[in-house]
Amino acid sequence: MEDCDGLILCDVGNSRLHLFDGAVRHFEIDEGLARYAKERVCFISVNADVTKQIAKEAPGWRDLSHCRLLPSMYAGWGIDREAACLGAGEGVVVDAGSAVTVDIVKAGRHLGGWIWPGLRAWQRACAAVSPRLDLPLTPVERERMPLSTEQALSSAYWGGIWRVIERFGEGLPIYVTGGDAPLMAEVLPNAIVDERLVFKGMRIMIKECGC
Repeated sequence: MEDCDGLILCDVGNSRLHLFDGAVRHFEIDEGLARYAKERVCFISVNADVTKQIAKEAPGWRDLSHCRLLPSMYAGWGIDREAACLGAGEGVVVDAGSAVTVDIVKAGRHLGGWIWPGLRAWQRACAAVSPRLDLPLTPVERERMPLSTEQALSSAYWGGIWRVIERFGEGLPIYVTGGDAPLMAEVLPNAIVDERLVFKGMRIMIKECGC
């Protein structure tokens, strides 16, 4: 992937900054802003508070969040999800971050999508119900009946993701991105893992809308 003529790309998430400056890097909000505040950065953001912080601390950064290119009937569709879908072009796009999203993009349109709690959020929610449910999510066999609490929790989580992909994504390639993409790929064995998917979409935004 090219470097956009020296531009640095930033995907502002709910809890971290994800940047591409020739390599993909991840930072806590304050750390990333301090390091890149004076650089040429184009960004997208789903975090209104951090967008305001950027305006104060890195006023030279340029916001691409207004650049909407994929037609969609989905109300409130996040710009990060659109960027990932643009990067994929066509297929099932799974972004495994603080939340897990699954989107379907086909023939130049976003058809819809789903949201799950991220892996750690799911684990915290289960642990809050009972300490006996404080167990990790692990890959499980798709057609196997759960025979332990750990298998039951994991199968319940992955099962919904399997089902919507099977039902709505038949025949489409599956792309996986985000911090938990390696684990997600273990339960989606035919998936293409691409940590630069959002940034590929941002390059398309820059080409179409400027920065």
